[in-house]
Amino acid sequence: MFILMIMGYEFGSYTDDLYIQFIHIGKIFITFTFILFIFNFLAISLFIKNSFYKPKPSNAKRYPNYTVFIQESSKYILLVLLGIGLGRLLRIKLTIINPLISSILFIVLFIIGRQLRLQNIALKHIFLNKTGLKISTLIIISSLAGGAVGAWILNLPLQNGLILSCGFGWYSLSGILDTRLIDQNFGTAAFFIDFLRELIAIILLPSIGRLFPTAIVGYCGATAMDFSLPIIKENLGEQIVPIAISSGMILSIIVPVLLPLLAKL
Repeated sequence: MFILMIMGYEFGSYTDDLYIQFIHIGKIFITFTFILFIFNFLAISLFIKNSFYKPKPSNAKRYPNYTVFIQESSKYILLVLLGIGLGRLLRIKLTIINPLISSILFIVLFIIGRQLRLQNIALKHIFLNKTGLKISTLIIISSLAGGAVGAWILNLPLQNGLILSCGFGWYSLSGILDTRLIDQNFGTAAFFIDFLRELIAIILLPSIGRLFPTAIVGYCGATAMDFSLPIIKENLGEQIVPIAISSGMILSIIVPVLLPLLAKL
């Protein structure tokens, strides 16, 4: 939450005309959200069959509590907006805080790895799940393709389009990384692109998840292993949980490696 507020603060303090920048950012995240959904969904639907999957009985189906989700998600949006407001008001450059942000990101990644170990989730089991590996690979390839198309449509540098497309739903990380790798405007756009990915996936899980289980699990991206997992389990059943954890974990591991790599191309 601290990182998200700092990201918003930098956007507010470095941006002179917020209205124009918000319009520009809105075009970016709406375009990329639409393109990534189409590309991700089609890639998995075309190349992965769902013959292994048996839907849960309809009488066992329960819908997620959207009120809880909205409350949980709203606080992240509010933190970004609070940061923007403080940045606009104070206009104090936070150059000294960059090393602290980098340290926090490393600590977060370490804690995630430690939690997986405590839960007895071994990396070999994650990478040996063939369906999970296929899903994550297709999501990466189709996202890169979608990023290239999005950059072409919006007349953005190709490199920026590729970076924006590869947050895979991990908005707290992609937002601050894109701020560091490109600038605060693209960092804010990345936050909303990945935030909307999670929101759309959770809304669609109860409705079209049974028809396209692997496609919707893949579209959840990195959140398939954490925030989206209870809703995946509730609506699609226990049998798809290992696949969700596998694909989500692989994408989570890839994000902090792939984004800096794309920035150096």
